Amino acid sequence: MNPLRLEFKLHKYISVDRKLIKQRNGKLLVDIQGDFEMYIHNKCFFKEPSLALLELGVALTKWDRVRDFTYYTIEHDEREGPLLTFNNKGEKGWRLFSIWQLFESEDSLSIEMITTEIESFLQDLDEELVNTYGFNIEGFLNRKIGFFGI
Repeated sequence: MNPLRLEFKLHKYISVDRKLIKQRNGKLLVDIQGDFEMYIHNKCFFKEPSLALLELGVALTKWDRVRDFTYYTIEHDEREGPLLTFNNKGEKGWRLFSIWQLFESEDSLSIEMITTEIESFLQDLDEELVNTYGFNIEGFLNRKIGFFGI
């Protein structure tokens, strides 16, 4: 069993402008929100009741799985630190960090564990995005019209 688990629930009750959806406008990065929780060995490490899920999904999709992953949201002042980081510690594995973490984790995770859970999260998020808004992350990234220059 994978010691890392990512869970989310899309906030479908939040009104999102259909014109922005049709255009795949970059404003959707912050408009599409939901509950997000991250567990390490079934202990809640990170919990945010209103996270920009599309923005996180885009960032995770672009991550190369080699260098450190650092997620800053455009909704938060990055001077306070990253909302989420996967730090590559070489042979010691990968460590997780967040300025909002609920505890300090000393657990080292393999990139395979992290990748497996991220791919599952992205697949589930894509399914929810298609069912709710009619596009997936790749469809958003391949849009012609944008905002924020992403």
